[in-house]
Amino acid sequence: MSETAPEPILASWKVNEVISRYPHLVDELVKLNPTFRLLRNPVMRRVQSRLVTVEQAAAIGGMEPAELVRALNRAIGIEVPDEQPADQLASATTADVPPWVGNVPIDAEVDARPMQREGREPFSAIMAAARSTAPGHAFRLWNTFEPIPLYDVLGQRGFVHYARQHGPEDWEILFFHAGGRRRHAAPQSQPAADAPALDWESPSATVTIDVSDLVPPEPMIRIMEALEALPVGGTLLVHHVRRPMHLYPRLDALGYRHETRELGPGRVELLIEKTANVEAQ
Repeated sequence: MSETAPEPILASWKVNEVISRYPHLVDELVKLNPTFRLLRNPVMRRVQSRLVTVEQAAAIGGMEPAELVRALNRAIGIEVPDEQPADQLASATTADVPPWVGNVPIDAEVDARPMQREGREPFSAIMAAARSTAPGHAFRLWNTFEPIPLYDVLGQRGFVHYARQHGPEDWEILFFHAGGRRRHAAPQSQPAADAPALDWESPSATVTIDVSDLVPPEPMIRIMEALEALPVGGTLLVHHVRRPMHLYPRLDALGYRHETRELGPGRVELLIEKTANVEAQ
C-alpha cells in the first residue's frame, strides 16, 4: 500500500500545525534561520507556535513568506511553484489599502518609538489606546518594528490592522475596531468588576523567580517554564529589570492574568496568575 502524499504547507498554517504534522521540520526551521532556535525549547515551542502563522514567522525572521513556504515544502518532498496563490502569501502589511483607512475617526495615537529607544515598555499605552477606541473608529501606533504579536492580541478584541513602513525603525500601524459593541471597560487604574485586582500581599500558591541577571531570551523561557508547572489559581512573582514587552501579548493570548509594578530604576515585579482559561485551551 502506498503512503499518503504529504499535504502542502500553507503560509496561513500556524507553526504548531506544521510541527505537529512534520516534527522533523523543527530542525529545518532552525537551519533556515537562527531566529527560530527557540523552537528547540519545548515550552517556547508550545507557546509561540500556537500563536504565530508561517507567514508571521517569516516576517519575524526577516524572510519572504514565499521563501519560507517553499523551503518547508521542499523539506517534505513537495516542490512549490514560484507563483504562490495570493491567499497563501497575503502579508500582514497589506499592499491594498483597506477602504476604512483615511475614512474613520482616529480616537488615539501612540508613538512607541521613543519609548522603545529609551528601554521603556509601551504595551500598557497601546492597550489603553485600544480600550479608548470606539467601534467603527481606529487608533494609530508608531513603532520601530512591525508588532506582529499584537495582531493576534488585538484581533481577539475585534481589531483589524493595516501596517506600512516609512523607513528603518519607522512603522505606522492603524488598528480599526471592526468588532461589535463592547462592554464599557473600566478605567486603566481600576479593575473590571468581574476581574478583581491581583493580590500582591497574599497571593495563593506563589512561586518566585528572579530573571534580573539573565540575557534575552532566557527570561521569557524561565517564566514560561515556571508557568507550565504552576497549578490553576496559583501565581508567579517575577523579579525583572524591565517590563517584558514581548511577554505580555503571549500571556494575554494564552489566558493568564498579570500586573506589573515598578519599584525603581532597573527593578520591576510581575505578578502572573494562571487562570482556568489557560488549562481549558
